[in-house]
Amino acid sequence: MSVAFSESAARFARDTAGHGVTVDHGELPQAEFVDRDGDVWVAAGLTRRGVLLLSCPNPQDPRDAGEGESWAWTVREVQSAFGPLMARTAVAA
Repeated sequence: MSVAFSESAARFARDTAGHGVTVDHGELPQAEFVDRDGDVWVAAGLTRRGVLLLSCPNPQDPRDAGEGESWAWTVREVQSAFGPLMARTAVAA
């Protein structure tokens, strides 16, 4: 599988970084987000106010994994702590 960066996914990441995100009709974006350390963040749900939540289910450093499910962060929290974020979409080779 190769990775392609789509313009719309990149625009989504740029437009949502630093503020809450409202996703229409409860649909979550299919894009993955890669932080500065190369960890991949995926859509994990929405807050009651419609803010996109991301989780990092498989961090590269095993010490970051902890125990149990991955904790969900808002896009703003991820951008602030681990940014810059780069959106990517998976494309079958």
